[in-house]
Amino acid sequence: MIEREIRKDSRNYRFGGFPVTQTNLLILISDLEGTYQNLKYMGFKEDMDTLDEMKKRYYKLYFKTKKEDRLKDENSNT
Repeated sequence: MIEREIRKDSRNYRFGGFPVTQTNLLILISDLEGTYQNLKYMGFKEDMDTLDEMKKRYYKLYFKTKKEDRLKDENSNT
């Protein structure tokens, strides 16, 4: 099932319903970045710092997933 179809199917809107893919991680990171900016504009420094730690974790996971997918693609093309 492609990612667009996963998001269209309401049965997937449950805990753990979306696979951890590059695209889904980027959507999550984008949401976190937007929330970070809102916190910044409202002056919630402590919450910004908390969110910054969360963002680091998901950026790290994104780049790890991206590398794994690239290696998987290279191995399947060989």
